[in-house]
Amino acid sequence: MTISHYLTASAKKYPDKEALICGKKKFTYRTLNDAMMSLAGFLVANGLNKEDRVAVFLDNSYEAVVSVFGILQAGGTLVLIHPSTPAERMGYILQNCEPRFLVAPSSRFSQIVDAEKVCTTIPTHIYTGNDDIPISAFRFDVACKTKPINDKNIVSDEDLAVIVYTSGSTGKPKGVMLTHRNFDVVTDAVSEYLENTSDDIILDFLPLSITYGLLQLLVTFRTGGTLVLEKGFGFPYEIIKRIKEEKITGFAGAPTVYSIITHLNLESETFPSLRYITNAAAAMPYSFIPKLRKIFPTTKIYLMHGLTECLRTTYLPPEEIETRPTSVGRGMKYVQLSVEDENGNRLTSGQVGELCVRGPNIMRGYWNDPDTTAKVLRQDKNTGEIVLRSGDLFTVNDEGYFYFVSRMDDIIKSRGRKVSPVEVEDVIYLCEEVLEVRVIGIPDTLLGQAVKAEIVLKKGATITADQIKAECKKRLEDFQIPQKIEFVQSLPKTAGGKIKRTN
Repeated sequence: MTISHYLTASAKKYPDKEALICGKKKFTYRTLNDAMMSLAGFLVANGLNKEDRVAVFLDNSYEAVVSVFGILQAGGTLVLIHPSTPAERMGYILQNCEPRFLVAPSSRFSQIVDAEKVCTTIPTHIYTGNDDIPISAFRFDVACKTKPINDKNIVSDEDLAVIVYTSGSTGKPKGVMLTHRNFDVVTDAVSEYLENTSDDIILDFLPLSITYGLLQLLVTFRTGGTLVLEKGFGFPYEIIKRIKEEKITGFAGAPTVYSIITHLNLESETFPSLRYITNAAAAMPYSFIPKLRKIFPTTKIYLMHGLTECLRTTYLPPEEIETRPTSVGRGMKYVQLSVEDENGNRLTSGQVGELCVRGPNIMRGYWNDPDTTAKVLRQDKNTGEIVLRSGDLFTVNDEGYFYFVSRMDDIIKSRGRKVSPVEVEDVIYLCEEVLEVRVIGIPDTLLGQAVKAEIVLKKGATITADQIKAECKKRLEDFQIPQKIEFVQSLPKTAGGKIKRTN
């Protein structure tokens, strides 16, 4: 199934049902489907060919949702650009993928002009908003007659659907190419294990410009549910209020979100509608689980693993969380996983190696970057199938449950030993005063790398570096204990709320 079919099918089945809630505005499936078809017709009539790129530079909004489905319905390839992307990085992305169109808010006109100074090909602009600049012919707030889409633009599930730019090892963003089929098999599997139905009301405060946020939209519309779309998690108590007012049944977050939630004063609150919450983007510290259980006693907690290059790999059934709180579960439907050494040999239970992924969820490659693609996609020497080397270190036990150790690039080499930052962070999170922590390696002439912990304390908390080290000594080996502890006001984060290892 192609992605735009999620909206057309739900519009046929539930035409007058609320599909999208943005602030105080509500939109039915019929309204969104009409808008999607209008945008698709406009793009084709103005020269969009199949798999031409269309960049979307929008906050979470009605216009962003229409853009996602309209571009894909027209046969185009969606290029997601986070709204906080600086002009230099945006300029590189536009130069790299050469989009035919750019959808953006008129309020960011000057930023777009700065970004396009390095571009040899300038896309046609479609602006949202009513500022004093030229507005393209298409209007999101006006019904347009749908123009027929040419046969050459008819989409198949193997066509390129989305390019998502992630940070590259060279400092330049890498464009991850994902097909309609990649998303279709993952949304099918995710909606099955989350048991999503048309009765669900899903809250999405993750940016649609990252795959974790985009999947919330796609799974909801695939199953005919209602999506409550927020621009972010900046005001936690307002989000909590929204959960209660809209009777939210599920939402997704990263550990930084759950850290904030566990430090809110919610003792008198109940959440009878909330059926599930999910965690991905980074491993959930095991100390968070009992705290979340106390706040959401009847809510299922799903721990998952994924990466942009294959969207999703594992999930841990909620009934297993008490006995396996540090596991991200087993491989989901359609996906085959293994832990392998650098030569592609499968490792046995308990051995640390790289997680390797096989299945229809694997990306097509990196846009215009065959050399980097060849480093992560290889052919299995026995079967000939394509294998994605994830860059994540894992162990797997005899029952097939996977345990995240670290990103390969994040491993700290100190005193000739390997230190997993996640393992140290989990221990530091046991200190009630700690809101967020990042463990990194810093150069040291004697040790090779010294272990450093950067810590954000919750408001009003007091704890010393010596007290944190004492806690670490109870649970860690000597070489794992941070040599340096620094208290900071904040930590750098990705668009999805994951704490960055580098500034």
